[in-house]
Amino acid sequence: MKQRFCYSLISLSILSACSINAYANDDNAMADIEQITVTSSRTAKLNTQLALSIGSVSEEVLNNDNSQHLSDSLQTIPGVLLNQLSGGQGHNAAIRMPINYGGYTLYLQDNVPLQSAAFYNHNALWWASSNSSLSRLEVMKGAGTSLYGSGAVAATVNVLSAPVDSNKNAVGLTLGEAGYARYQGSITQHFSENNGVRVSGAYLNNDGWRDNSSVEKAELNMLHEVSFSDRHQLKTSVMASSLDQQMLDALTEDEFNDDPSQSGLPLEVVNIDPRRKTDYVRVSSEYRYHGDAVFASVIPYARYRSNDYIATWQPNMPQVESSVKTVGVLALANFSHSDGFDTTIGIDLESAKGDALSYQAATRTTTGWGAATYPKGHVFYNDETRFRGVAPYIQHNGVITKQLSYSLGLRYDNNKYEFNNSLPTYDDDGFGNRSIADRTDTFDHLSPKASLNYQMNDISNVYVRFANAIRIPTASELYHLKTKETSAQLSALNEETSDTYEVGYKAHFEALSIELAYYFMAVDDAIVTAYDDFGASYRVNAARVEHSGIELGVNYDVSKSVAVAFAYSQSEHEFDHYIEDQGRIDRNTQRSKAQDLSGNSLQMAPDYVANLRLNYNSDVFDGLNVVAEIQSIGDYWMDAKNTQKYSGYTVANVKVNYLLTDALKLHVRVANLTDKKYALQGELRYGRERIQPGAPRTLYMGLHYDF
Repeated sequence: MKQRFCYSLISLSILSACSINAYANDDNAMADIEQITVTSSRTAKLNTQLALSIGSVSEEVLNNDNSQHLSDSLQTIPGVLLNQLSGGQGHNAAIRMPINYGGYTLYLQDNVPLQSAAFYNHNALWWASSNSSLSRLEVMKGAGTSLYGSGAVAATVNVLSAPVDSNKNAVGLTLGEAGYARYQGSITQHFSENNGVRVSGAYLNNDGWRDNSSVEKAELNMLHEVSFSDRHQLKTSVMASSLDQQMLDALTEDEFNDDPSQSGLPLEVVNIDPRRKTDYVRVSSEYRYHGDAVFASVIPYARYRSNDYIATWQPNMPQVESSVKTVGVLALANFSHSDGFDTTIGIDLESAKGDALSYQAATRTTTGWGAATYPKGHVFYNDETRFRGVAPYIQHNGVITKQLSYSLGLRYDNNKYEFNNSLPTYDDDGFGNRSIADRTDTFDHLSPKASLNYQMNDISNVYVRFANAIRIPTASELYHLKTKETSAQLSALNEETSDTYEVGYKAHFEALSIELAYYFMAVDDAIVTAYDDFGASYRVNAARVEHSGIELGVNYDVSKSVAVAFAYSQSEHEFDHYIEDQGRIDRNTQRSKAQDLSGNSLQMAPDYVANLRLNYNSDVFDGLNVVAEIQSIGDYWMDAKNTQKYSGYTVANVKVNYLLTDALKLHVRVANLTDKKYALQGELRYGRERIQPGAPRTLYMGLHYDF
């Protein structure tokens, strides 16, 4: 019944879109609303001129949300789900993918990557700015244009800072339950009409609603913009942040039912107060040249990040310490040939050095599958990996007729790893870990892109596109190996390659906008997680995985006071061919452990993701805004064997903003309005449930002052 209802809803939406488009050709059609995006090309483009599915979150929505985390606002985009794990600042993503921790999403701030693909971390938004200096968020779904390389498989998320174009200053304070307090502010100074700087920052302190889940985060950002002339501009950005967060674990079903606020950690681990600490600094400077028929952009950048934590999700809970230092350059030039024809050539260069250390911080004896005693001080790995990436690309756009245009792209990625091990080589340290000799690995790939865009009129278009993309294995996946008997990774782990096919329709009217897309993505050599006899995870290529789905976004201004926004996606994710534990022998029974999971659904792949918002601007109480929101996800399998299902959830949130004066705003937010007890995420791992509980009803209140 549920699926029939969903597909009926989609069919109705398609029919509505067609009828609305027919109306748009009428003389009395509504005026268009221009929606601008910069993610696809680093220059401003009309959304309806692009054969891409790009969603955005406006500055107004960001300001009205007053969110604890950027994920709250991103979920207003169709097909975008980000789980804020354990109520802290960590997150994973499900964008045209199951809920996952892999490097399928490229995260940017102001068009510059937040991290290196070689040292990918699913928590990348830790390091993005989230203070009052933001202008909007953009998500380019699917494999992107030729400007983006490894990781831009399922989506590219771009956090965009507001330009330094006024002397607007702001301060804000938000207080909430569970000891939540957030302070933020920004100061802008103009030295001349074409020369200005903004300094912004935020500080967050939160005790957390779960035991052992406190968070402290500070961030500081500086943006300087100067125009030397109409042709030459320079924008320099400095971002710095520090995060200190207590660690906790997922819960079993019994623990969740008994008390979802507990930490899920054994007492001996709680006593050592496990924490995650990460520091981040990024400096970048973009030079832009606007000529008569040429646009050029050059962005040198440097990054540093550290990430130290106790891996509470592993049975032995080891200490992990890592740091990555990166320098790079993003350079492109766009040449306009004639009306409708242009060519972009560019190159991305990156060099990074990552240091990684993992050891046993405290003696721990595990139980159940692969039970063992891990002595304090045992070192699992201690190494340095150098990474070099070189990626030239070309993108050409042209016209076939007045209404039909095309785009062709090609990108070549050459990625090289140099691994240096500080430990002696051995096949097994007694806990299923292998230490390998120094080595070098190279990954090369050529990614073609092609699309057609048909401009139905000034405000609507239909498109079809194909995009090939890659995800390279990370340094950890390549070199932190298990024993010979349980892993064939060495020299055998390949990059994932994906082919995405997409058709879509977009229309933006005066009171109504509709975006509809269908995609099919096939991933070859997909990297999946397997487990050894000790219950520890390792990574293997798993042949072929297929993802498909439909995404619908509708925004409708019912009246001057009332607007409705609906974001919906329905998808299927399955193994086209996958033999789990191929070649492995059960050490107790001496029988093969291999299982054919071909045709199974991937774990944690929601049937649907939906977000419905009702936005009310009162015409009775001037300055009053109310947002009522429903967030819902469908059921999914909790494991790759498809033995147990999670039923999904539906929660409601309310946000109220009221202008006390032209400069002072009061905002109130109630998350999980009905105080529903639910699991934000559920999976089976190590033979037991791992439930991430959703937060109970939580009240936040604050003030924002512009001056």
